[in-house]
Order: sequence, then structure tokens, then C-alpha cells
Amino acid sequence: MRVLVIGAACAVLLAPAALAGHGKVGTWQVTTKMGGSNAMAAMPDMSKMPPAVQAQMKARGVQMNPGGGMTTKFCMTEEQVKNDKPQLTRPNSPCKVTNMVMKGNTFSADMVCTGEMNGKGHIDMTFDSAEHYSGHQTMTMTREGQTMTHEMFMDAKWLSPTCTVPAAH
Repeated sequence: MRVLVIGAACAVLLAPAALAGHGKVGTWQVTTKMGGSNAMAAMPDMSKMPPAVQAQMKARGVQMNPGGGMTTKFCMTEEQVKNDKPQLTRPNSPCKVTNMVMKGNTFSADMVCTGEMNGKGHIDMTFDSAEHYSGHQTMTMTREGQTMTHEMFMDAKWLSPTCTVPAAH
């Protein structure tokens, strides 16, 4: 079950990503799907997580999707939209983002995590318009001697100019 929570946490970390000229103020929705090898490939249906974990995820604006994956809603503030670098991790995260490159409508970056989980990964995103982006992340993590590799596919769309959920941190 720890692996499942780790994968879900990684997905939530990456949801609020928009760059200057590549997003709009308001409510956004990001749908993620997980895949990968080792333990992550056999990930059970996320909607079957323990009720306490589901409640915690729901409180953070996360909806578990039948068959795996999740949907998250978040609010992008004017300040976040104007920022020229996406916030890919939460404050005090054990993961650090490096090698951020924005070229035209594409963005890429590397991520290194240390602490309870050690690993590295890469993310690529394409901004089709100010109202839509999609992306792909790969991560290889080691925890308690077990190495896991996973992929996450994300698809984000702008829903409305009104913030109906808390702002992304």
C-alpha cells in the first residue's frame, strides 16, 4: 500500500503547473494516469485505497478514478500564472527540480528526491493553449531497498475563471 500512496503523492505534486502565457487564472482540472514497471505496474485500483487515505486525498481536491489514476482540481492565481517557472513540488518537499527548460510551448525538467525515498525523474509538458496542457513524467525511486519505476501521464484543462477550490501551493 505504501507504493500506492507514493505514486499518488507524486501525482499531486505535479498537478499545479502553468507558465507565463501558458495558463489562465481560475479553476483547473488535471487527470493523471499511472503506469510503469516493478511494483508500480501492478498498482491496484486507487479507488480501493483505505478510507482514511481516500479522505485525506479528497480533502486535498483529489478524486480517485475507477481503474486507477486520479483527477485533481486546483485554483491558479494571477501570481502563479505570471510566474515564469512552474511549481512542481510543495514547500519542504524532499524533491528538487533542476534543468528547467521552456522552449516555445514545451517545458521539461529533471527531479531528484532524497530522504525516505531516493530517486530521480524527468517531466515533459506541452501547452496546446492557455486552457490546456498535457505531460509525461518518469520516476525511478528506491525505498527500503526496493526500486520502483513509474510513469505518469497528465492532461489538464481550464474549467472556469472562478476559483471553486483552494489555490495551489
